[in-house]
Amino acid sequence: METLNPDQMAWARSVGLTVERAAFLASCPKYTKCGAHMKHARIELPAPNKYLMKSGRKYYFRVHSLAGKSTIIPLGYDLDAARVKRDALLAELKAKKVAYSNV
Repeated sequence: METLNPDQMAWARSVGLTVERAAFLASCPKYTKCGAHMKHARIELPAPNKYLMKSGRKYYFRVHSLAGKSTIIPLGYDLDAARVKRDALLAELKAKKVAYSNV
């Protein structure tokens, strides 16, 4: 157990913790759940239809910005062709982003 100084003991009592519980929490190793509040790694599965929206029979390329605006571009009726066009549009957007970041 970790020994606490009088200020830490007073703080523990003020938030409703017992001194023993506060000492236990202080003795936890760093980067554990009770330590530095490590965030869990987010598992992203590859989505084959990411950025594709279907309305009726037609597919659209859709990117939502942080400003609340959406870019919607029609891609056609065939899913495979829409994926190819989507990949080309994403590559173009990525190239523009890199060009603007170098300015």
